[in-house]
Amino acid sequence: MIESPAIPTIAKTPPRVARPRLIAVMPAFNEAATIEGVLDHLYPLVDRLLIVDDGSADNTREVVFRWLEDKPHAQLISFNKNRGMSAAYYEAFQHISRMVTLGQIDANDVVATVDADGQHDPASLADLLRPIADGADAVIGQRDFRLYPLYKRAGNWVMSAWASIWGGRRFADVESGYRAFRIGALIDCLQYYKGYKYSETVEIAVILPILGYKIHDTTIVDIPVFRSNTRLKDVVIDLVAMPCAAWRAGTMRRLPIRLPRWIAYYALPVALAVGAAALLVAGVTALRG
Repeated sequence: MIESPAIPTIAKTPPRVARPRLIAVMPAFNEAATIEGVLDHLYPLVDRLLIVDDGSADNTREVVFRWLEDKPHAQLISFNKNRGMSAAYYEAFQHISRMVTLGQIDANDVVATVDADGQHDPASLADLLRPIADGADAVIGQRDFRLYPLYKRAGNWVMSAWASIWGGRRFADVESGYRAFRIGALIDCLQYYKGYKYSETVEIAVILPILGYKIHDTTIVDIPVFRSNTRLKDVVIDLVAMPCAAWRAGTMRRLPIRLPRWIAYYALPVALAVGAAALLVAGVTALRG
């Protein structure tokens, strides 16, 4: 992993202002054609900007390095190989957590996540942030689906309904990547979040309400272009990731404090799955007998 020298190891911090600071996080994979324009629009609207290049095979990294030359409050983190959007977000969120530990930002400051491909219009950022000022801990922008094909709308409805079951509250657009979080709430989620491929968005959404955080997800955000790289495999991963995330968030807080974390992550779910499979086999055997 490579960090840009634009900001020496999370050092210079913009002066404290009365309002919460806004840190934007932008993951990017092969977005050389669009990322500079999105960065130009976004940079004046935020106090700090963190870009994560997820091992792009095109010249995304070079485009961002050039763009960073006169941007003192922006930084690039680069992976040497593609690790997936969830890993990119996790690295950025851990980076932000370290900044809180160092006292450079506050737990009441705000993180916004913005795509590099032009789907998320920075002009909608003020609307996205308004519920945070009104007391929400997280905002999930509800995308305007006018450009989306019917199968994508139907798939999103299924994913949101599935997330509603595991999160214990109704989600309107659980897969939306245009979001804002109070940093304290986001950091709290990280201890229960694993993330694989694209599952970060749905995992965080499911974990937040289980931990008692207030989510607002009825703000409509404009999506000026439609782009999608998700495949059927990614859908399956997300469907599995949501109950796993709910399990971790709901179980780990109730375990004895000295019990190893891997028990909640792996041993208990596997034991339950084996037990359920054994009951199923026993039931089928009994029916045949």
